[in-house]
Amino acid sequence: MKLTKRLTLCCTLLLLLVAPAAAQKGASAAKEKTFYTEGVFSDIKAGEGGDYGGMQIYLTDSDGQFYAVVTVAQGVLLPPVLVKAQVDVDSRKVEFTLPGDGGGRKFSGRVTADGLTLTEEGGEKQFLKRKCY
Repeated sequence: MKLTKRLTLCCTLLLLLVAPAAAQKGASAAKEKTFYTEGVFSDIKAGEGGDYGGMQIYLTDSDGQFYAVVTVAQGVLLPPVLVKAQVDVDSRKVEFTLPGDGGGRKFSGRVTADGLTLTEEGGEKQFLKRKCY
């Protein structure tokens, strides 16, 4: 009888010590939201008249070189454009240029777990939400 009481007491004590440690580990993991720089980011929406507006970017890494597939919507979805992107993975900074007349459109931004904040050269800023497909 004494052995059963001792085993029960030891198991209870062990559970009391382990449960708070496991809860703290789970709480710290929830605070540190792991994410990758790569992904799909979009703010494309259909307007009241059915016209599309916004931008979608698929950012991917291929053997250390980053590429962005950029789709712009101006009334309709324009054909996607593949461009090389300069990405600093540690600071999550992204830069790329869309080809066009007059040197193209230059963009720079920063990736977060929620999305990509882009600033076009000239000051226009937009937020593209991270999409999970």
